[in-house]
Amino acid sequence: LTKTATYRDTNGNGVADIGDHIDYAFTVENAGNVTLSNLTVSDPLVSVSGGPLATLAPGASDSSTFSASYPLTQADIDAGVVLNEASVSGSGPDGTSLSASSGDVSVTIERKPEAEFIKSAMLNDANGNGLADAGETISYSFTARNTGNVTLTDLTVSDPPVLVSGGPLASLEP
Repeated sequence: LTKTATYRDTNGNGVADIGDHIDYAFTVENAGNVTLSNLTVSDPLVSVSGGPLATLAPGASDSSTFSASYPLTQADIDAGVVLNEASVSGSGPDGTSLSASSGDVSVTIERKPEAEFIKSAMLNDANGNGLADAGETISYSFTARNTGNVTLTDLTVSDPPVLVSGGPLASLEP
């Protein structure tokens, strides 16, 4: 069994996102000298469509019967890789069971950690005259936005002229 994977950018934005897909194709080859029957492909990660393959002659292969598609999750993108293997099972002419594995197939997911921070200021006009007077203060607020495709962790804000309170932000999803 040979398993191949193709990454598909579902929304065409050029960045790995939740819901993009990995399409899997499976090639079953009879490397023996007897006809095999009732061949099925299973994969713990995806539901494989197609099959069972009724028979496969010695030396023959089939790459059009079985396929699968896997939607990416945020955990996959954060990990930067999707790794798994599939297996094929069937019977020999005398009813003997057989199975084979594809071996691990790895798809690397491009990770793009990016963040945007916005600082806002508001004058605390204690005397209400609409002007900044000596002794009045300015309150600052900070907004963090994850503009990348991976979950960011332990975000802190520092601003040398002022004492920043709060944080760190444990995690921030895209």
